[in-house]
Amino acid sequence: MLELVNRGYVYRATPISQEVETYLRQCFGARRKMYNLHVAHLYHYLEKSNYQAGDPLPSLKKMDMPTVSEFKKQCINEDNVAYLYLVDAFASNEAKQNFNKAITAFNKIANKKQYKKSALKRQKTLGVEPTFRDLKGMPKFHSRKGNKASYTTFNQNGNIYMEDGIIYLPSAQKSSVKAVGLKLHTHRPLPQGSKIKNVTVTMNIKGQFGVSICVEFPKEITSIGTPIRILGLDYSQSHFFVDSEGKKANYPQYYRKMKERLAKEQRVLARRIKGSNRWEEQRLVVSRLQTKVANQRKDWIHKKAYALANRYDMVVVEDLDLRVIGQNKHYAKNQQDNGFGNFRLYIKYKLEQQGKYFVKAPKNFASTQLCSTCGHKNTALKGNVDVREWECPSCGAHHDRDRNSAFNLKQYGERYTKDEILPKIVGA
Repeated sequence: MLELVNRGYVYRATPISQEVETYLRQCFGARRKMYNLHVAHLYHYLEKSNYQAGDPLPSLKKMDMPTVSEFKKQCINEDNVAYLYLVDAFASNEAKQNFNKAITAFNKIANKKQYKKSALKRQKTLGVEPTFRDLKGMPKFHSRKGNKASYTTFNQNGNIYMEDGIIYLPSAQKSSVKAVGLKLHTHRPLPQGSKIKNVTVTMNIKGQFGVSICVEFPKEITSIGTPIRILGLDYSQSHFFVDSEGKKANYPQYYRKMKERLAKEQRVLARRIKGSNRWEEQRLVVSRLQTKVANQRKDWIHKKAYALANRYDMVVVEDLDLRVIGQNKHYAKNQQDNGFGNFRLYIKYKLEQQGKYFVKAPKNFASTQLCSTCGHKNTALKGNVDVREWECPSCGAHHDRDRNSAFNLKQYGERYTKDEILPKIVGA
């Protein structure tokens, strides 16, 4: 069946001129400025309304938030020019959308009244009481010293197009730069018949530009029907995952291998005078090491996801909240290093583009506590991660904790096939 598919393609890019690079940096700054204006207005409203921790944040309408156009008119430079009109309008509009998302995300956890660890430590040592600004998830100001700058622009009436390996982006009407072009380092072409939907331009800490092109194209996707080869994957701190066949992923732990060298280079950086030429050179050394680790991790999980998607018809994983795991001081470094969240995203789309199935077992599915032989639920395992092997009190079967959990996930996939997939196939 022919379906319209959306995919993102990422390329290294180089601005075609110094003027274009300056324009792109202005777009990054406009996005950051607009976001910070929204945050400043929010803080002023909360201070004026005597906001209490635990209350949700109000809507933009209730706090009388100015429109993007009104904010733009307020930003005047020394030459009496409204400088936010000199860049792509989507840079400012995107900032408002991101601010809305930040408010929505905060309201989901507002009732927990959780303060940042740094604020609690400051309260304990200095006696400084935390304020609403110290609440976890509260929208905060974006710094120009951040590691990555970006903005997204959208294709309207063909104003984004490619020509001779150069992608041209829309420019503001009042800008002196009329042709915003970036030379792409194309390691692979875009799919045939693809239509560009939007483009995200990024700049890393080293000043290198990248372009992420979201395209829509027709692709023949044929469902495999009833899945036969089903695999359950149980997340593992030490092995990345253990599957229902007893195999371990054995993630290479790139960050831990680089940790000693990275710490050494960071100590050298700390001794440099900030802003000096030697400081800048050392900063790039540290940045290159961090980028290498990130690229190694991304390459490994892409290849692992590709291999599993080609071999199996259905992959079943747990619906884990990885953010909660990342807040545990014993597991945070491992969890942030292995990139299991990205792995789930990669394997999902690699399966779906082959007409296969990716299933998340619900959070109330106790894959760890269930005996895969008789189905008995051993509640003594709940919250006790030190027990790696156990015997079922009901049938006496001996289990390895991770493999048993993965096998339960596979069984969940088999039941899902019987209850959800087969009725649709028969009904069709």
